[in-house]
Amino acid sequence: MNTRDLTLSALVAATIYISSQLSFPLPFSPIPITLQTFAIFLFSLIFPPRIAITGILVYLTLGLIGLPVFAGGNGGIAILLGPKGGYLLGYLMATVACSFLARYWSSSNLLRNLLICTAGMVIIYALGLTGLMMVTSVPLDKALVLGLYPFIPGDLVKLGLASTLALTVGRRIAHQFAQYPS
Repeated sequence: MNTRDLTLSALVAATIYISSQLSFPLPFSPIPITLQTFAIFLFSLIFPPRIAITGILVYLTLGLIGLPVFAGGNGGIAILLGPKGGYLLGYLMATVACSFLARYWSSSNLLRNLLICTAGMVIIYALGLTGLMMVTSVPLDKALVLGLYPFIPGDLVKLGLASTLALTVGRRIAHQFAQYPS
């Protein structure tokens, strides 16, 4: 990776951090509403995988070593081992999947972006709900109430916004990468 890629990866990590601090706790759930999925999907759609993946890895590493970068100003390994851990792992796996799908799916259009982000959302929910059930020992029906149903409307909006914004921003970014290849 060159200096530009490292700088962009740091930008990704910083933006995910900022989006995690825009956190709205739900009184009935250990999982807060944040803007992280928006940032993750946007960057996965517009940047090459090496930048998007490095950015999420930097963010997660900073949180795991104890810096308060996770939602609500939290950090440390306990967060990964708690009810939110599956979602954090889901962010990483969704970034990997979405960034590679976006890179290798030739035509960029709204439907393509929506499908890629939907696949990422399924990954996040699957890993998040699995972690939530394992840590809290709740059955699937209760986990769905705690960690899925309340988030669907907002996540659909974030998914749609990221998919739409990526069309315009992505063209500009793609032009810059074509102009100055790594």
